[in-house]
Amino acid sequence: MKIIRNCASNLRKFHRVLRWKIYEYNNKIRKTGFYLKPVHMVIKKSDNRKNVYYYYGRYWYKLEIRYEGRRRIKWTYVGTSKPLPHIPEPPMNPLDNCTIIIKDDDVYVDDRCYDKVVEICR
Repeated sequence: MKIIRNCASNLRKFHRVLRWKIYEYNNKIRKTGFYLKPVHMVIKKSDNRKNVYYYYGRYWYKLEIRYEGRRRIKWTYVGTSKPLPHIPEPPMNPLDNCTIIIKDDDVYVDDRCYDKVVEICR
């Protein structure tokens, strides 16, 4: 793991831009019942510190709406590959298959994703 100092705020800005692109994409494919989640975030607390883990990838979910006395929404994970061939390709994500850990304002990243993250932090 390599450390990139003072980069977390830039990475969060990138994440906000990516999130809006995915919102637009999911709105286009809404009628299929499938949705794309581009990043899975996990927060771990230890010793009064908060570490945020970002796992970038293509996580596909199916939305099911059930009526069991009242309306219930259920998200079902269906995998990392596109569930239907006619769904258009999702927007490019330069951090696909990267794991990033944010501690305070520093970013920890593995060697294969280091150059991509440095480019985003510029």
